[in-house]
Amino acid sequence: MDNYSKYIINRINRASEQAERLFGGLSEQQLNWKPGPQQWSIGQCLEHLIVSNRQYFPQFRELASNTKRFTFWERLPLWPRFWGWLMRRSIRPAPKYKLKAPKVFQPHASKVVPEIVQLFRAHNQQLVRHIHNTRNQDFDRPHITSPAAAFVTYSLRDAFFILANHEERHILQARRVMEMEGFPREVEQEKLRV
Repeated sequence: MDNYSKYIINRINRASEQAERLFGGLSEQQLNWKPGPQQWSIGQCLEHLIVSNRQYFPQFRELASNTKRFTFWERLPLWPRFWGWLMRRSIRPAPKYKLKAPKVFQPHASKVVPEIVQLFRAHNQQLVRHIHNTRNQDFDRPHITSPAAAFVTYSLRDAFFILANHEERHILQARRVMEMEGFPREVEQEKLRV
């Protein structure tokens, strides 16, 4: 496996480990606590990552099996470079400004299941497999289309970098939720009785 794949896979695995360490022992109430009506809970941050990453899986499968048909936008020589540069600047682990997630990337539920941390870890294992399966591709050549907009395209290298940044960004967001005033510090009594 090349160094770039290892680097991205290490970042994805680290996000899984951080989620397990930080949020694995939280109760359902804590995972679903929201600082405000328009803000996400810890669980929603993790579900958002699952929902958004999953949108890329069909393209990763097509690239791995060499069956991907490239769109007009993907074949333009400078267009994917421009969008890759813009997306790398916009989606950083420590954001300079807040971005609204496109509708296709929104978490499905306002209340997530208590197993969301385990689901996130399992999902990231799938993501790692997709990265591993595309290892024979030229990371700078194959282009990915954003599931949010058909004209937004970037290289496979940029796609993986953006996904790793995105995971780190929302793990950080979820961690901030846990540190907010009003976050329920005590585990529900039902959990203690078990």
